[in-house]
Amino acid sequence: MGVLQRFERRLEGMVEGAFARAFKSELQPVEVASAVQREMDDRAAIVAQGRTLVPNDFVVEVAGSDYQRLDVYAESLGVELANLARDYAKEQGYSFVGPVRMRFEGVPDLTTGTFRIRSGVIRGSTIEGGEVRQPASDLPRPQPGVFPGRPRLIVAGSGAGAEAAGQRTYDLQTPMTLLGRGTDCDLRLVDPGVSRHHAELRVEDGQVVLVDLGSTNGTFVNGQPVRRVALTDGTHVTLGRTTLVFRQDAGY
Repeated sequence: MGVLQRFERRLEGMVEGAFARAFKSELQPVEVASAVQREMDDRAAIVAQGRTLVPNDFVVEVAGSDYQRLDVYAESLGVELANLARDYAKEQGYSFVGPVRMRFEGVPDLTTGTFRIRSGVIRGSTIEGGEVRQPASDLPRPQPGVFPGRPRLIVAGSGAGAEAAGQRTYDLQTPMTLLGRGTDCDLRLVDPGVSRHHAELRVEDGQVVLVDLGSTNGTFVNGQPVRRVALTDGTHVTLGRTTLVFRQDAGY
């Protein structure tokens, strides 16, 4: 089964058909998916060590009418398009230097059913040497999501001063945060004991849920192996040799 066919199959199971009803106009998700693939092909660049680098940050511009219709489903569709881009990159041997992100914007100069794609390269955050490093990028970073209690991860061993300085703190910015050693992760851990795609953090109804992605060495919460668990303030999460403390403010 090809990448586009898998994408269509995943869409079929979303919201029991309500998702499809949002696309009564000529704008169809599979057309957007095909355009994402073409954008990756057109902007593929061979870099050092024989790697072929492609964009990892995509903005799908649509007509205002389509954006309003899409709004409630934009987050879910963005996740599925990001999965498609990862699948296509793996199939074609492409590389990313940061997390794959997709977002939609309504623009006034497009008519209903039409769209265009902007793309660029944005490096992800990295935990290395006990600090969270956020390199400069060639596009503005997407605005952080406003989640209850400002959920965040702190590199274990850092104190309040370090958190205030932001050098060891990573705020959860999107509904899904991919953790791992791969360069396409939202938060990359430079740790040989961490799998390329090790675990995900999902914001669900105000809670943050940690999900192990079948990692080689496992994911541990307060010293116990877990597959899926809702995190609470002060929880210690260990991946490989890296321990992160989950924090979420009370009283929200």
